[in-house]
Amino acid sequence: MTKTKGILKLMALGLSMLGSYSVFSQEVAPVALHWHKTLDYNGVDKLDLKLVLKNVGSKALLLAEKDLWFNAIFPISEKKTDVYEISNENGNLFRIRFADGLQLAIRDSLEVTYTSKYPILNVSNVPNGFYLQSRTNPNEYLSVSLEASPLQLSVENVNNYWSQLYMKNASRQVSTNSHTILPTPSSLKERKGKFTLRGQITYCIDPSFEGELPNLEAFVSRFKHISFVRNAGKGGLEIKKVTTLGKEAYKLYITKKGIVIEATDPAGVFYAIQSLQSLLGVSDFEALEVELPILEISDEPRFAYRGFMLDIARNFKDKSTILKYLDLMARFKLNTFHFHFIDDEGWRIAISSLPELTEIGANRTPEFLTNKGIQPAYGSGAEKLEKDFLTREDFIEILRYAKQRHITVVPEIETPGHARASIKAMEVRYHRYMEQGNRTEAERYLLHDFDDHSVYSSAQYWTDNVMNVALPSVYSFIGVVLDEFKSMYTAAGLKLNKVSLGGDEVPSGAWEHSPKIKSLMDSLQLKSVYEVWPYYIKRVNELCEDRGLQMAGWEEMGMVNRGNGMEVNEQLASTNIQLDVWNNLIGGGQEDLTYRLANAGYQTAYISANNNYFDMAWDTNFAEPGLKWATYADLYQSYTFLPANFFGSIHQTVNGSKYKTGYFNNKVRLNEKGKSNLLGVKGGLWAETVATEDRLDYMVFPRFFALAERAWAPEKSYESDAVLDVDAFNRDYSSLLNKIGFNELPKLASSVKFRLPGVGVKEEKGKLYANTEYPGFNIYYTEDGSSPALSSIRYTDPIKVAKGQIYNFVVIDAEGRKGVVSVIQK
Repeated sequence: MTKTKGILKLMALGLSMLGSYSVFSQEVAPVALHWHKTLDYNGVDKLDLKLVLKNVGSKALLLAEKDLWFNAIFPISEKKTDVYEISNENGNLFRIRFADGLQLAIRDSLEVTYTSKYPILNVSNVPNGFYLQSRTNPNEYLSVSLEASPLQLSVENVNNYWSQLYMKNASRQVSTNSHTILPTPSSLKERKGKFTLRGQITYCIDPSFEGELPNLEAFVSRFKHISFVRNAGKGGLEIKKVTTLGKEAYKLYITKKGIVIEATDPAGVFYAIQSLQSLLGVSDFEALEVELPILEISDEPRFAYRGFMLDIARNFKDKSTILKYLDLMARFKLNTFHFHFIDDEGWRIAISSLPELTEIGANRTPEFLTNKGIQPAYGSGAEKLEKDFLTREDFIEILRYAKQRHITVVPEIETPGHARASIKAMEVRYHRYMEQGNRTEAERYLLHDFDDHSVYSSAQYWTDNVMNVALPSVYSFIGVVLDEFKSMYTAAGLKLNKVSLGGDEVPSGAWEHSPKIKSLMDSLQLKSVYEVWPYYIKRVNELCEDRGLQMAGWEEMGMVNRGNGMEVNEQLASTNIQLDVWNNLIGGGQEDLTYRLANAGYQTAYISANNNYFDMAWDTNFAEPGLKWATYADLYQSYTFLPANFFGSIHQTVNGSKYKTGYFNNKVRLNEKGKSNLLGVKGGLWAETVATEDRLDYMVFPRFFALAERAWAPEKSYESDAVLDVDAFNRDYSSLLNKIGFNELPKLASSVKFRLPGVGVKEEKGKLYANTEYPGFNIYYTEDGSSPALSSIRYTDPIKVAKGQIYNFVVIDAEGRKGVVSVIQK
């Protein structure tokens, strides 16, 4: 299948193209499609936008025979005119149906005006995934490429934006110090002197740590001119077993004679090796000899749970990408991979006894109209995605790979909401067996009630994505899937101990008009549909307990609606349920939810949407991809996350700065019981706007480093709920930036397409001053409005301003990759 990239041209103000939306088909429709704002669009109360469809083919286009389909991540208003009708076809899929008899002559154009329900903020909010589909034959469809003009700001506003960025950069980079190791060890004492690695280094390793040899060999093999040879006796590198350290703790000594690692558990050895790796720079692995500082490290993690969640349901990522991210997690000492591969828009794991889950649930296609898959979402358009799932063998390999790197994989099976892909797959299964006259088998794993007329809209605007938990077949389905996961772990030589069953965002209105739910409520003497929720949590928890599993889930599993919104459910706090808590949106009223749940007795992992949702846009620049429903989150915002003292830094964050001092005084803080229940922290990425591996890298790095530091490093002196020492915080942040920019990002450059820093530009006394968001990168500029290249002038000193000139500044790396272009017009 050939790939035809949809074009997204950011034409105004010199904004660089960060990556186009992609649509795929064997053929592209003979039309050009352009998206832009209307003249009166203001981003507040006038939200009309335009699609201009032009016939660029060699004959008239009979639009009456085709529908134009597309995705819009923000909902748009339905509309009917004499020429076209815009309808919402569920989720974020929209259809434009043209009037009967309408045709478009050669070179002629048709304008379609629509109204977005929310302002368009950045490149990721532009509609995508356009395709034309025959009205009479749904199996006939063609991709339509899109050209889009960004929303323009005034010259004054643009110049002011880059000036503010310059001042932010300057205020945050206040130290020349650099973290020695990332994440920061519990104790590091550096002394005078060096130990030199050169030639051949002998090493010895305690026999109980033989399992760490592959990890040690992976590290030492990176040296081009220094070799390591095993010796039964002492060597330049000794790995010793002691009995006094914690499971993940280690001691690392570098003396003038060599390197000594001490650990009790293999994980400690592994993390000591990662610390050695962090000490080194890119050039060290190429050098004939390497000088290491004389030091003594005693280290253990702050939190036992240090996690990263990756969603591959919304936009699939293959096995190789997952293995790469396991390596990255391991390098920075994260130990729990929360694997989200099931959601409304995709079921991405093969379950052998239920092949429809991937045949239908992993296949987004325009042919969903004939039940050959599920509907396109998030720009998948005309591409058929029937191969986008992990096989059983893939998953077993991932489990083994993670085990070698001391990472626990926790699979998430989304229930009962966010379940549309599984619901639709089991509906196809139902009809197949009904055609055979086998009602018993048809209903065995059915997930919804055909007589349920409940009306609701989910967070992603689905109207049919909630399992009907009154059906016994729902629990049969979950049981079969759990058993399949257990068997995959067994095949990998592991035991499945914990599984997430999701539990988040069941929309208001679900189950309210279901006869099956009504019968369930009558049989249990439940007075309100709200009481069905804790009933469901108890049922699925029993399913897990029967299989020796701890159930994890999102915060709603520990909450209940008693008629006034969701609140902590103390009745389930004594169970073994682990809660993953994201909702701390500043101004949303739930800023203390993590602490309330932990204080109540729930084991809690803190995944702060306000800081560590890496799908959030970096800042307000139109060219920055991502969403912003939780926050904008640059690296500084991510680093302001203080896990046990969230309110201490709240006024330094993007969303918190507008609230007066004392505004959050009545919010709950962690008590001693809560501290013992706060298992740890994790970050996550939801993939609605993340279609490729390169975009994934861009969104995660460098913010990932802030997560790693907060998860492992000891609590910093400025972490206080009372008063944040901003100067101390900025010194620490500056030291972290130096480590990231000069040391860690260069080591990742060959495999990770991380976000390059933006360039702040400020005019002062007739000169332009430029700086970068993080150090270690060269700035290039032009003075004629053209796009800078490696052959352009490298910025070293302030530039004298000339009236009428357009100055473009950008970071460019050695491979020619560019960051966002900063445009200054005079």
